[in-house]
Amino acid sequence: MKTEPKPKGKKSKLPSLENKSVKSDIKAFFQKLWEYLKRDETIRRLLGIGTTLIMCVIFLGSVYEERLNLNVGDVVTRDIVATHEVLDYTAWEEIQREVERSVSKTASEDLSNYRVEKAYLFSAEEDFQEIIQIISDNRTEEDAKARDIGMVQNLIKTQTKLDVSPTVIKNLLQISEEDLNLLRTMGLETISQVMAEGVSTTTLPDAKEKVAQLFLTADVDLGFEVLTSASEVVQAVIRPNLQLDSDKVNKLIKDAVEEARASAPTIKKGQIIVREGDVLTSKDLMILDALNMVKRSWNWQRALGIVTVTLLIAGVFYYYLYSFYRNLENKYFVLYCTIILVVAVLGKLLTLIDWPYAIYFFPASAATMLLTLLVNPTIGVFTAVLYSLMTAFFAEFAIPPVLMSLFGAVVGVYCVKGATQRGSLMQAGLLVGVTNALSMIACGLILQETSLMVMSFVGLINGIVSAVLTIGLLPYLELIFDVASPMRLLELSNPNNPLLRRLSLEAPGTYHHSIVVGNLAEAAAEAIGADPLLTRVGALYHDIGKLARPYFFVENQRGENPHNKMSPNLSRMVILNHVKEGLELAKEHKLPKIITDFIVEHHGTSTVQHFYEKAKETDQNPVLLEDFSYPGPKPQSKETAILMLADSAEAAVRSMTQPTYDKIQSMIKSIAKAKLNDGQLSRSTLTLREIEIITEVMSRQAAGIHHSRLKYPGQKL
Repeated sequence: MKTEPKPKGKKSKLPSLENKSVKSDIKAFFQKLWEYLKRDETIRRLLGIGTTLIMCVIFLGSVYEERLNLNVGDVVTRDIVATHEVLDYTAWEEIQREVERSVSKTASEDLSNYRVEKAYLFSAEEDFQEIIQIISDNRTEEDAKARDIGMVQNLIKTQTKLDVSPTVIKNLLQISEEDLNLLRTMGLETISQVMAEGVSTTTLPDAKEKVAQLFLTADVDLGFEVLTSASEVVQAVIRPNLQLDSDKVNKLIKDAVEEARASAPTIKKGQIIVREGDVLTSKDLMILDALNMVKRSWNWQRALGIVTVTLLIAGVFYYYLYSFYRNLENKYFVLYCTIILVVAVLGKLLTLIDWPYAIYFFPASAATMLLTLLVNPTIGVFTAVLYSLMTAFFAEFAIPPVLMSLFGAVVGVYCVKGATQRGSLMQAGLLVGVTNALSMIACGLILQETSLMVMSFVGLINGIVSAVLTIGLLPYLELIFDVASPMRLLELSNPNNPLLRRLSLEAPGTYHHSIVVGNLAEAAAEAIGADPLLTRVGALYHDIGKLARPYFFVENQRGENPHNKMSPNLSRMVILNHVKEGLELAKEHKLPKIITDFIVEHHGTSTVQHFYEKAKETDQNPVLLEDFSYPGPKPQSKETAILMLADSAEAAVRSMTQPTYDKIQSMIKSIAKAKLNDGQLSRSTLTLREIEIITEVMSRQAAGIHHSRLKYPGQKL
């Protein structure tokens, strides 16, 4: 029986389904990956990892550099020319040896370079005590026999390695124990007095002469022979106790070598160091090494240490940001990473300059001043520590440039905090420069490096250059990263600003309203520790959208209200659109985002209540609340939340017929309570205590502006 062939193509159905499933899985995977990469947390992590890796590469650049692969004894295959001026080690070694020998010889002849070694004094006192004790143990009141004297002399020599004449021993053996104790005391005092002044090999005879004079002029009831004998014992134990101060001599040698090095022969840029066909000597290799022209192999231990320290610094800083600035916008994080990388590159370039004080131009102060103005002072101070540690990598972990960077950067933060004038930045630069110079002088005094104190003017120049860099870079960074410094905010608050000028001419009521709201909001912000300048400037621009149709808003109306002839739906569209139109104007005039936030958030998601109620009364169709609500978002910061309260408070107080402080306070408190109950302040981080302070401050301010006025006789109302 014949079987029918299976239709072709049926076998391909399952693979087709599998391919479709795989493709959908891959598409879903990449979709999830893309969604993950777009998250703010992911962007911050990638920025942090990337910045850390680049920093490691920059720091590790000093560990390994590919240069000429040459060793001592190799035949040079081409002429090698100096890339920059460097010390001629061939001539310098001989000069250095001669300087060291000369200074060492001169220093050894100067007694001021010696120090008194107390060990020799103690040794002399012990020997003297030992001699007196031996005599005391063998003392006799009768005539001392020669046999006894010889025994005592040998005993003294055995114990102290000193020779004492028989006559001296005989004279001392025959005195009383009381007189012997007196001589013991006199001898110890004399030894201490003479050797405390310092005794050298040259001055030893003079010291012994002084001992004899002290005993002979002593006011004691002892015979001449006894005093003379005791004097000879003391003279026997006196010894040189001056020792050359090696640290002091080494310092003299070091200073002399540095001074000689300044005028030592050098190899000029472009000069041939080794010619083709020459055999490379050790001195040639030293010159090439000083020029960074020889091959260096990896120092794995140093590389591992640098990577570890870099990771520790990055980890501590990122944890700090995560703990205290978790909601920091990504643009600020990008700004920070950009500044730190630019500073690191500049630091690396400074290490390529063949001048030991080039690293003192490290722009740590400029970086922290920029961060203070563009982000906040707290991050600026914390970053000052980071930059000082960065300086250590470029300065071979030398202390002076690290301390100068730390002190200068911190002072820079404090000096520009809240600065609103360009002149303030120049003053800050001068103060930073003075701080840098003082830190260099202090380090010079501590390390006893005169050259560091002489070159302290470099620190002063660093401060001035930091101020110039800050002033020059600030406008560009503000534009690129869409951020606003206090100076930029102050410029925006200028009444001659085109947008404010237009607002004052085309919508004078709105302009006046914005100024009053700004005054209320600024006072409240200052009272709770928010940013008063930002709040005031945000208030000036929050209603610029009303420029599109100024006479549809009550503060600009001089006659009949146009809304009386409009449907509630059309009226609410005009009112709600002033936020959207304000945002478009802000973008057109390139206002920073921190200001546009005030435009879109000052109404939050609140409702245009008047037209909503009117629509419910007149409209036949169901009226949706969301159609009469602002798009939001709700205020995301304390400053925008304060503006919301000030905006509502000013409008409400202005509508009162006979405003008194109590009425104003009651009105503002009810407004704050309503906003709180409506959830408009839920994302602003304002506390209940701060809201209470805000209402009190605004009540006082509004009462001063909208107070009742006296009616004068004959006045027509």
